[in-house]
Amino acid sequence: MKKLCSTLILSLLLTSFVATQAQSASKSKKSSKKKKQTTVAAATPAPTAAPVETAPQVARNNGIPREKLAIAYNTAKELYAAKQFDKAKDIFKKIATVATDSDISANSLYLYSQCAFRTEDYSACVRGLNVLSKRWPNAPIIKTGYVSRFCYFLINEISHLQTNWDYYRFKERTDETGNPVWKESVPPGFKIKRINFKLAFGLFKVLKRIEPTSNLTLDCKTKLDKMLNSPITMVWVDEKAPPNKYGHPADFFSVFSTVEKKDFSNVICERMFFDWKSEKFYQFLDMYDDVRNLKPRFIAKTKIPEDADPNAVLTTPSGVSAPPPPPGAPVTLPQAQQDPSIVLTLNKLFLISGYNPYEDSYTNLIESSPTDLNL
Repeated sequence: MKKLCSTLILSLLLTSFVATQAQSASKSKKSSKKKKQTTVAAATPAPTAAPVETAPQVARNNGIPREKLAIAYNTAKELYAAKQFDKAKDIFKKIATVATDSDISANSLYLYSQCAFRTEDYSACVRGLNVLSKRWPNAPIIKTGYVSRFCYFLINEISHLQTNWDYYRFKERTDETGNPVWKESVPPGFKIKRINFKLAFGLFKVLKRIEPTSNLTLDCKTKLDKMLNSPITMVWVDEKAPPNKYGHPADFFSVFSTVEKKDFSNVICERMFFDWKSEKFYQFLDMYDDVRNLKPRFIAKTKIPEDADPNAVLTTPSGVSAPPPPPGAPVTLPQAQQDPSIVLTLNKLFLISGYNPYEDSYTNLIESSPTDLNL
């Protein structure tokens, strides 16, 4: 019995010793692992935040000293006063490109547009005022009304449309390259004036941006609408340059093809408008060949309302036959549909060409219609 107790006590002591050793080993292992993790964490660099991109700061006047810009500006003003508009325009353009000070940049843009107008660079004139009104809408040159008065003056001048074109052009001589040099002839006291509608509508866009609800802007809109709807009459005579010394083989009997009519339309537009052509112009004109004093000529004339087809079909506005009136009701005869091309207006010409003068844009990319394809 005594021996059994001794064995039992010994086994308990051994179990306690093994448990203590295991617990000690476990603590040592955890401590070593934790120490290893700390070492690895210390060795691994902490993640850094991604650098934030900042917009580069534009230097004042793009790094050009204001004193130099002021000297260039005064030089350009002296050239402007001396009516050397080409040289002044180049300097004003360079100043407006680099200047960030509102006074120098805005004044340079305004004077640049003035120089462009006086050198007949009308598209540059409109571009300069567009940039000015967008970039510096509160500039004194705008707030004091200089830009508005300039726009109004030109729109008022251009909108007085010349509605009677009696024009004769003939070959005077041949230049060094063999191309004909044309000479114009108009009735005495009559002066052909090109229609510069692009300038008028471009300036109206500027005026609408800076003074959208002013009486000045509304008055300009009324004038432009009147210009668009004013009837235009035309008699255009253009001598043909013969292909050789024997003239044309069919001068006394010639029929215009669609291609010739389109080419002739572009020739007329080139003389009649600034920087705008339409091959559709021929649809408003009667074109034919003629020979006077053995000289072949192209002739284009606007249509006359009396030339309307007397056998035109009488239809209702909707194109559907009207029902018979009830007994006793007054009888009204339907009106004949008039050819819309009989009366030429800019509005009709722009409409058939797919052109919007207010936005200076086209609704069609290729200026052709299905009826034009039967060449």
